[in-house]
Amino acid sequence: MRFLLLNQFYPPDIAPTGQVLHDVAVNLVGKGHTVTVICSNHSYDARSVYPARETIAGVEVRRVGGLGWGRRGALLRVVDFLAFYVLAAWRAAFLDARPDVVVALTTPPFIGLLARLLARLWRCGRVQWVMDVYPDVLFAHGLVSERGFVATVLRALTRAEASGASICLALGPFMARRISPYTTHSARVEWVPLWGEQPAEAAIDAIKSVRAERGWTDNELVLMYSGNMGLGHRFGEFLNAARQLGPAGPRWAFVGAGKRRSEVEAFALAHPEARIQLLSYVPRERLRASLAAADVHLASLDARWEGMMVPSKLQGLFAVGRPVIFVGGRDNEIAAWIEESGGGWVVAEGDVPGLLEAIAEARDPRQRGVRGAAALAYARQHFDPQRNAERVASLFAAAGRPDAP
Repeated sequence: MRFLLLNQFYPPDIAPTGQVLHDVAVNLVGKGHTVTVICSNHSYDARSVYPARETIAGVEVRRVGGLGWGRRGALLRVVDFLAFYVLAAWRAAFLDARPDVVVALTTPPFIGLLARLLARLWRCGRVQWVMDVYPDVLFAHGLVSERGFVATVLRALTRAEASGASICLALGPFMARRISPYTTHSARVEWVPLWGEQPAEAAIDAIKSVRAERGWTDNELVLMYSGNMGLGHRFGEFLNAARQLGPAGPRWAFVGAGKRRSEVEAFALAHPEARIQLLSYVPRERLRASLAAADVHLASLDARWEGMMVPSKLQGLFAVGRPVIFVGGRDNEIAAWIEESGGGWVVAEGDVPGLLEAIAEARDPRQRGVRGAAALAYARQHFDPQRNAERVASLFAAAGRPDAP
């Protein structure tokens, strides 16, 4: 079969949505299918421009130009999205052959509407792979009011995206429940967790090298937040705990970027006693060693975003056998997977005393070992890259066979 995949980002770009899409695309190519990706030639961080055409591991990548204004403000981001919609549609119009299945992710928002148009034109199957639930995310961000004309229009667009899709694929059970009201009775709502790297032990020498580079001694406890510091995450509890524990507390490493990194930077400057360290993203080839170099990892999700987004960081953290302290609500995939696995601690929003108790337990090497082993076992069972990518690829293929179970 022939597959057309639509997403704004694709490797070699570092955006996680592109990385997991590539894993599935390679799986499809390995089964003898033909796969074409239409994406942007601008990188996620707007610092790089990629070739218009290339073949990566058998996947035909067709990149369209753009304005690259996505990080310069909300209005310019919308303009950037509109440019991508138009250019992607133009590129799709000149494909060499009609696809059997069109797959759209949710970057940029509502790109599924283009997939719907193309699927109707070509009379082929369609999959909506939901990474973020729009417009709910916009409501949670406070960018759009939940009431009023604009909200009504955006909800109608989401229903139009889901309407007629063979499969709506979510990242977990809570997200699947969230998107169900937008779907029609004809759409299958499925969920498959995302994945991290192949579970394996990072080399001891590589871990020691990372700790030495960052000035971490062997006997100090390092708590690490690694990844996007976005609006849907919480940092207040971590920062307050760091301030209360002070110089005698653990090292707090925040690795990555995002809209809320500046808050962490400002807090670190105002409270030098908190032992907060800020670091940049690391290359993918060094990510495993970076994650394994920490003793305990930090994750968070504001309850307002529950069911709308599923941060993919947990999979990578569990895959290196490190326990996770999560701050947030309990009606979300991250909290459920941590509690089910025993691979960490779940702390309620605003519960700084509870966070301090979890950190006190995490100081015990035996506790870290037991919970880290549980995390690794859970990753091997539920977040295996090959198995989950295979499952997603099978669902894509099923969309091209309407009679498939």
